[in-house]
Amino acid sequence: MPQHNKQSFWVGAILILLIIATRTQHFGNDVYLPDATLAVLFMGGLLITNTSWLGLALIAAFGMDGYAMGWQGVSDYCMSPGYWGLIPTYGLVWGAGRLLADSDKPFSILPFALFAWGSTSIAFVVSNAFWFAFSDKVDSLTITEFSVRVAKYYMPYVGYALMYVAIGWLAARLFKLRIAAPSRISL
Repeated sequence: MPQHNKQSFWVGAILILLIIATRTQHFGNDVYLPDATLAVLFMGGLLITNTSWLGLALIAAFGMDGYAMGWQGVSDYCMSPGYWGLIPTYGLVWGAGRLLADSDKPFSILPFALFAWGSTSIAFVVSNAFWFAFSDKVDSLTITEFSVRVAKYYMPYVGYALMYVAIGWLAARLFKLRIAAPSRISL
């Protein structure tokens, strides 16, 4: 296996393991870490060129949702036809990572931060728009009432994703420094 493919395999495997490790509780609690799926998809788009990885990541995320509801007793409140709006939502975040990867300096802090924040903010709107449009649980609400009710989730939704993305940025920078000057950094 060529070095680039081997490295992509391990990066992809680690990212999918992060989905598996964090997917059971969206905002986390005393026992579980918050969901890292948005950050994983953004970093996956940035670091992995093989588009089939996106499919594997979606399978891992949806599989973990089934596991969480079926065996861990997590509420199925969000399950409706609107749930499938997560496919374009996650594709959008992954696509933002791919778009950033094609830039001259994808790990420059300003474009990296703007792409991460922008894509997760748009993902928040898209996922909630699908749920509003296709869920029977909110069909009695006006769009204004719905927007007011979900607005309180914006900060944790985007904030936890950005926390994980910042960790990913730091890890990538440290990895790059380690490769560039292995004698200077000891991890």
